[in-house]
Amino acid sequence: MKFSEVLSFIKKKYDKNLIFVKKYKDGFRNDVFKVKEKDTGKFFVLIVYKKEAGIERIIKNAHAVAHYLKTKNFPVRTLFKLKSKKSNKEDEDTLAGRYIALYNHLPGHSIPWEAYKRRHLKSIGKTLSDMHFEIKNFKKGKCFPLWKKEIIREIDSIQKYFKKVEPWILKKLKLKLNWTEIENTADFSSKIFYNKNQTMLHYDFVRGNILFSNKVLDDDTSEITGILDFEKVCIGPAIADVARTLSFLIVDCKYKNEEEVKKWFLERGYKKRGKCKTIHNEFVLESLIKIFWLRDFYKFLLHNPYEDLLLNEHFLRTRDKLLGKNLLTEAR
Repeated sequence: MKFSEVLSFIKKKYDKNLIFVKKYKDGFRNDVFKVKEKDTGKFFVLIVYKKEAGIERIIKNAHAVAHYLKTKNFPVRTLFKLKSKKSNKEDEDTLAGRYIALYNHLPGHSIPWEAYKRRHLKSIGKTLSDMHFEIKNFKKGKCFPLWKKEIIREIDSIQKYFKKVEPWILKKLKLKLNWTEIENTADFSSKIFYNKNQTMLHYDFVRGNILFSNKVLDDDTSEITGILDFEKVCIGPAIADVARTLSFLIVDCKYKNEEEVKKWFLERGYKKRGKCKTIHNEFVLESLIKIFWLRDFYKFLLHNPYEDLLLNEHFLRTRDKLLGKNLLTEAR
């Protein structure tokens, strides 16, 4: 698909003459572009979504949650609305089978993983807490996936894959899987469904999806100017969202130890400054963090040549966390 065809599609759908500015690197399988309107100079974000089964439902779920949060004054990227739409046919939203949409452009920048400061961690915790509080009245409906089904499916995939490649993990990476610890952690995590206060989870509230300005607010947090990518939204306990973000932050924050990250994100951000005052069970939280590190380890193995992993600092830090939690051991 040529980009000129995409711009023609946008011209027909939105009646906007756009020009290419740049392509974002962090689009993964989606193609994400910054574009500018010729006449006004106004910036937009144009996304050509990956082509896969169920993607339209995923996109519409993301749009619904983002739109709701915008009504609660969160700085989210939302779908650019048409003044009128003649019909709702699928071909108005797709080109060559790929869903295409135009969004408002948000200011700000993501934080390099070595540059996190206390106020960034507090901001992330506070904002996630506020999201959990505000979204409790969102009408979820039956179209949203359930976290409990997602985590059971993921745990099953992880264990099956590990058993398949275990000899190569030992040979190439000199690592042994501690199956007793892995299975105990997986078994406990797959049973964390008792929480009656189910909410909508962002489930990807991490570095690349959070934009900051350089402004420091009165509560000693950094201003968050953008919250992106709601494609993984699902219904589940808030602690799952907290654990997912923490698992990233603990690895991402190169110059802060695990206890410091928990203190500034969870205690000083989520609990102290945020609106959601839920007290999380520490054992549950730790179990979920370990599961998410196992999932990241699994994805590193799945998508990279093993020889390259030893040059990947994120992989090495994830590996070291799993070694420290006795889920992996070094081969002698």
